[in-house]
Amino acid sequence: MGKYELITGIRPKALRVVIYGVAGIGKTTLAAEFPNPVFIDVEDGSNQLPVARMPRPTSWAMLMDEVKEVRDGNVPCSTIVIDTADAAEALCVDAVCSEHTLSGIEDAGYGKGYTYLAEKFGKLLDLLGEVVDHGINVVVVSHSMARKFERPDEEGAYDRYELKLSRKVAPMVKEWADMLLFLDYKTYVETQSDKKGNTIKAKAKGGKRIIRTTHHPCWDAKNRFGLKDELPLEYASIAHCVPDMMAQGRTIDRKPVAEPVQPQPQQQPQKSAAMQEVDERLERMQREVEQIGAMRDAEPDPRDAYPDRLKALADLMRTNDVNDEDLRSLVGAQGWFPTECPVDQYPDDFAAFLVSTWDQLMAKLKQL
Repeated sequence: MGKYELITGIRPKALRVVIYGVAGIGKTTLAAEFPNPVFIDVEDGSNQLPVARMPRPTSWAMLMDEVKEVRDGNVPCSTIVIDTADAAEALCVDAVCSEHTLSGIEDAGYGKGYTYLAEKFGKLLDLLGEVVDHGINVVVVSHSMARKFERPDEEGAYDRYELKLSRKVAPMVKEWADMLLFLDYKTYVETQSDKKGNTIKAKAKGGKRIIRTTHHPCWDAKNRFGLKDELPLEYASIAHCVPDMMAQGRTIDRKPVAEPVQPQPQQQPQKSAAMQEVDERLERMQREVEQIGAMRDAEPDPRDAYPDRLKALADLMRTNDVNDEDLRSLVGAQGWFPTECPVDQYPDDFAAFLVSTWDQLMAKLKQL
């Protein structure tokens, strides 16, 4: 026997699932049926479903921060749903452009912008992998798009359905997934022939919704569970593959606890007049502190008055409990703008810079 012990058998683990398909086919509805889901609704498309959701992220930094909250166990759930991947990629594009001072992702030249994008989006996939390692399923929802595809060894081209993501990000997402499901309509074609057997009319009928689970020249799909190529579009078709690791971990064998022994009341020694005076002064001070706190709570929050162009910045400030004074102090300490400069007068490009470098700013704020 060597120094490494062999591990055999099936190892239960949370799943990485990608669901994509045409608009309106039921991608979000299927994701909502996974065990105890919580949505990070980047696209704001789950409003008609009775699901739990986190605040809609308005920046890449806020999206990453919400995923970290799930990873760290601060959000009770068995499944996290990112809806949609293409909307998340749009936030990633904005972050890349802000970091590299680009007006568009292609301004970097020679495909560098898309390389930056793939590197940054890869950090989200790594973070979602950590969520899976903590026993929480991850479901990523995406739209589909049709691309003309032509094999070099064959004549002719055909439409192929793919994830609606950039060319470098899409392969990363497909490789990352344990299960890649393409939601599609199964259409039947009825033909009419003349007396000689020649087709004179063809008509498409049907449109049954299905889940495609294996690869085909016309779409991407895969699974690790030996599923049939086509399944009815309902959660029951894949339910046996999806674990609920968090529910299993919450099963605890509770044993009865003996009734605690109630302590006998003890007679309190009588306080002197001096000690009674001290207690009264402490009570007055406590009431004054509570009154001051109530007055501060009643004051308007400057973040509520920020213009819409600063919404992403305001959302990050609220999420991380950073008030207006904290941010102005940080900006002033760095010499970017005077501390007295109101946040709502920060230029758009500077606000975008703050959002794109939020993690570094939080580290600096802790040092003040």
